[in-house]
Amino acid sequence: MEIFIGREEYPIRALVDTGEELNMIPEEVEIKSPLTTRKLNMNLRGIGGHITSLVALSKFTPIILASGEETQVQLFIEKGSVHTVLQRPFLEDNYIRLEFSHKKAEIFSYQEPDGKRLCIPICKPQEIGWQAGPLREMDLCNMAKLVRNTKGKKFQKEKRENTIIKLTQKTQDL
Repeated sequence: MEIFIGREEYPIRALVDTGEELNMIPEEVEIKSPLTTRKLNMNLRGIGGHITSLVALSKFTPIILASGEETQVQLFIEKGSVHTVLQRPFLEDNYIRLEFSHKKAEIFSYQEPDGKRLCIPICKPQEIGWQAGPLREMDLCNMAKLVRNTKGKKFQKEKRENTIIKLTQKTQDL
């Protein structure tokens, strides 16, 4: 998701995660954008056992979503080269949810000011994997497409544009 941080509209790309409780940005973004912060010295242990150092907190940080809607978030500033991650508090405050449909797709949706829900497909159910880039620029929303092995045929990886990998069948020479 593309967002703009601060009143200066500093553009960055953010990951959306439904599993954590803290919205985080790297220290380099905090330095480049005009945020008001309070210093912190706190370490967190991640689910994989890694240590994350939080160096500052920015409360009521204005961000603008790609749709043009402005909202405020609380951002923890993380030391090191990490991704900007918007998590549960952001999703809940902005009525954003992930919806799952076996017929349509996995959908990222949020409520617009007029009350309607804007739905953005993340992954189609008939294809394996996740999109590798912005949905508008891709014809597929997956990292790999699997062709079923039904008649003892081998599969061969074939690289394509936009780092999408398609598995294609190759007839076995017997």
